[in-house]
Amino acid sequence: MSEHTGHRDRLRERFLKDGNMTGFAPHEALELLLTYAIPRRDVNPIAHRLMDHFGSLHAVLEARQEELTEVKDIGPGAAMLIRLMLPLFRMYENDRLAEKKTLSGVRQARDYCASLFKGVTDERFYLISLDAGFKIISARVLSEGTVDQVAVYPRQVMSLLLRQNASAALLSHNHPGQTSSPSEEDLRLTALLQDVMDKVGIRLLDHVIVGSDGTYSFAQNGRLSRP
Repeated sequence: MSEHTGHRDRLRERFLKDGNMTGFAPHEALELLLTYAIPRRDVNPIAHRLMDHFGSLHAVLEARQEELTEVKDIGPGAAMLIRLMLPLFRMYENDRLAEKKTLSGVRQARDYCASLFKGVTDERFYLISLDAGFKIISARVLSEGTVDQVAVYPRQVMSLLLRQNASAALLSHNHPGQTSSPSEEDLRLTALLQDVMDKVGIRLLDHVIVGSDGTYSFAQNGRLSRP
């Protein structure tokens, strides 16, 4: 058994012993991950190069495919595995939170929406459909794109809500690298969507914007009209 093979086996045994990464340094967590993408090589120097290049574990996990492959010895396969981590975690967390989750208050809605954008670097717009008891039916990405360029169409929103027989809805989008304060376009779109929903008896519970400074709630700031 080579020295690096023994080292990777010890890393795996440490993880299997407790089932978590308590006590792992960031580069060790990356090293363990890379053992499954780069076989039969010492991945410790590669993990260190990733940390040196990006500066932190979260920056490594948030990096784009092409940025990761700029690091020596990180090929497309290893980059893809790293890129999978955050989307997979988001799917897990959203699925867990959505299971019989009731969003009856502003705080619950804000916390749930903030979880949707963990590690997301491009702009996305979510429509969360709710039943009469404000339980989540689904959370769908209606649009995604570059910063400052997301297109959402009222017909698309209403089609999904009506198909799901939703009684209420929650809107959420992010401002990557910017404050959560609503733009004029955010205000216009929210008013338009609320008007369209009101006409068919669907309540707009809130519109939550997630930015670098936290979250902004239209409901909490009196930006939603109420009958």
